[in-house]
Amino acid sequence: MMEPILFINKNISYIKMRNNFRIIIPYNVDELLTLSKTSIDKHAADGVDTKLGGIDMADMEVKYNTAFTKNALGVTKDFQKEAAYQNRDLVLGIADTQTSFTSNTILFMVSSIRDTLLGLNKGSEKDLGEWGFEVNKGRTGQIKVVMPKQPDKLLTLAKAIVAKHTTDGVDSVLSVAEITALSALITSAETLNKQAIELNGAKEKAFQDRDLALGRGKGQTTKTKGTIENYVRAVRDKLKGAFRGNEQALYEWGFEVNTSLPPTPDPDPTPDPDPDPNPPMPTVIAGIVREMGTNNPIEGANITINTSEGAYVAISSPTGSFAFTLPETIDEEETANIMVVAEGYLPYVQVVNIVPNTSIVFDFFLDPA
Repeated sequence: MMEPILFINKNISYIKMRNNFRIIIPYNVDELLTLSKTSIDKHAADGVDTKLGGIDMADMEVKYNTAFTKNALGVTKDFQKEAAYQNRDLVLGIADTQTSFTSNTILFMVSSIRDTLLGLNKGSEKDLGEWGFEVNKGRTGQIKVVMPKQPDKLLTLAKAIVAKHTTDGVDSVLSVAEITALSALITSAETLNKQAIELNGAKEKAFQDRDLALGRGKGQTTKTKGTIENYVRAVRDKLKGAFRGNEQALYEWGFEVNTSLPPTPDPDPTPDPDPDPNPPMPTVIAGIVREMGTNNPIEGANITINTSEGAYVAISSPTGSFAFTLPETIDEEETANIMVVAEGYLPYVQVVNIVPNTSIVFDFFLDPA
C-alpha cells in the first residue's frame, strides 16, 4: 500500500490521503491556536475515553497557554506601538490629514521659521544651512530650501534650529517664545518615538516567546518535541489511526478535513503543446478579524483592499476569516490600503505590501466603538 504523501506550501501543510482526504494543519497563528485549544478541550471532555493516550496533553496545554498569552501580548504591544507612532506624527505634523499649515506642529513651526529666515537672508539663502536647512540651487539659479517629511530628519532639523538659537543667545533672530514652543513639541515627539521603539521591542519579544511555544522559533521544525506544531501532528496521526476510513471524525478535535473526488478523465484530451512546468501561484491575501482584548472573531466585517487594479471587497465569515484572490494582472510588488469596517467597532486602516504569486496573512483587531 502506498504511504501518504506530505505536501507543504507557504500557508498550509497537509496529508493527501489514499482516498483524497486532506487533513489541514493551518499556518495562520490564530487558526493553529484554535485547533490546539479544540483538541485540548476534546481530550479533557472525553476523560478516560480519550483517543489521545500517550500524548502529553498537559504539556500541550501549557504550551498553548504560553503561545496564546504571548500572542495576545504581542498584538497589544503592536497596536500600542502604532498608536505611539501615529501620535508622534501628529505632533510632527506629517500625518495624512495634516499639511505644513496645521498649527501647533513641528512642521508648521519649522516652515514658519524657514520663511522668516528666507526673508532675513534675501540673496544669501545659503546661510540657512547654519540653521540645519538643506539649501539647493537649481540650474536656473533658483534657490530651494528642502523641508524633510521623514520623522527622524524633521526632528534633526528642528533640534538644529533650537541649538543655533541657543548658541546665538540674545543675538538670535528668532523669538524666545517660538523656540520654547518648538522645544516642547520636540520633547513630546521624541518621547512618543521612544515609547514606540520600546513597544516594538516588547512586541518582538512576545512574538519570539510565542513562536518558541508554537515550534516556529529559530532552529525549530515540526519535529521539535514539546511544541504546538509537533503536538498537533501527533494528535492528527493518532486520530488517523483511530478513525481510519472515517477521517471526517477529526472535525471533533478541530481539524479541517477536506475531501475531493478524483478528476474525470477527458475522453479525448488535447495535450498542451508547451505546458508551463512552473505555473504561477495565485496572489492571495487572507486573515481573521477579531475584537481587540477578547480575540473573539467578528462576523460580517467589511474588508476592502484598494490595489492598482481596483478595489476588492470581502466579508468575514462566522469565524472572522476572509480571503482575497487578486488578479494575475498584479504582476509587480506594490503597496495597497486595506480598510476593515464592522458595525459596533472603530474602523481600521493599514497599508500592506502585496507580493505577486504569494499568500499573505494579515490579522486585524478592532476596538469597540
